[in-house]
Amino acid sequence: MSEILSQAEIDALLGAISRGEIDAGEMDSESARQEVKSFDFHRPSKFSKDQIRTIEMMHESFCRLAQNQLSALLRSLVEIKVVSADQVSYEEFVRSMPVPTLINIVQIEPLEGNAVFQLNLPLAFSVIDRLVGGPGTQRPRLRELTEIEHALMRNVTEVLLAAISEAWSAIVPVTFRFVGAEMNPQFAQVVAPSDMVVLISFEVALGQFAGGMMSLCIPYLVLEPAIGKFSAQSYFSGNKAADMPGLPEDIADELGLVGVPVAIELGDTELMVTDLLALDVGDVVPLEVPVGADVTLTVGGTRAYTAQPGTRGKRLAVQVTGRIPDDVAEGALA
Repeated sequence: MSEILSQAEIDALLGAISRGEIDAGEMDSESARQEVKSFDFHRPSKFSKDQIRTIEMMHESFCRLAQNQLSALLRSLVEIKVVSADQVSYEEFVRSMPVPTLINIVQIEPLEGNAVFQLNLPLAFSVIDRLVGGPGTQRPRLRELTEIEHALMRNVTEVLLAAISEAWSAIVPVTFRFVGAEMNPQFAQVVAPSDMVVLISFEVALGQFAGGMMSLCIPYLVLEPAIGKFSAQSYFSGNKAADMPGLPEDIADELGLVGVPVAIELGDTELMVTDLLALDVGDVVPLEVPVGADVTLTVGGTRAYTAQPGTRGKRLAVQVTGRIPDDVAEGALA
């Protein structure tokens, strides 16, 4: 419907008001109600819904990376999932944390300021129990970690922070670095209590037993210089291989270390079943390949090259003489 009224519509509206069919006072109050929007000065909105959703998707990628790395480190199945992503005041976040709890202060380079990566103690004790050879079910009474336990958890924290840095690389190339650890939330004041933060909460399951919760709290002031990049469009375009310099080379380097089976087909022939069953040690089976002819070299079960058999020193060897075209190799296999 157009917001600009025609002259006929204006005349009809004025006529309805003069006849009392429409109350002008009610129109004014209704218009005023539609224009008024509530605003909470204690919780000003800093992040748009698109930005919050993008941050949530980034950390879903972190979950996939981290659970694979932790599973290898702890030698146990680890499952991590995002529970929520929301914006709250830093004071609300501090009040929500239990006491004591494991609070890691982290720096996001090259951005200025610190963030908080928190793990509750039931999860920390389960991880420590796995690291020292236990089943991951030891849950002592809640207490502060010892120096040895802090050192063990520091290694785990470094693995998690590396996974977060990798997940963020799709949007912003940053590095999460460990700064220090606290057990009391009151001693972890990275920003003013009223400042807004984005809070991402995770649920962690360790093996067959429930692990616990962890959360990542990042102040808006830290993200403000790069906040414009946090959009779904930037996230999906940043995940394309073409937009990741060096990715094909990295994949090629990794594949270069993968072993593949190589075999030589010296020839073939056909035998009757009775002849096959009658074979004995020392029998000679003539092949339908003349002396001096090329033989087939297979790579991973696929015919790839032609070659000449021979020796090199005291070892059997083959010399590659040519490459079998893909269409010829596929036809031979068919």
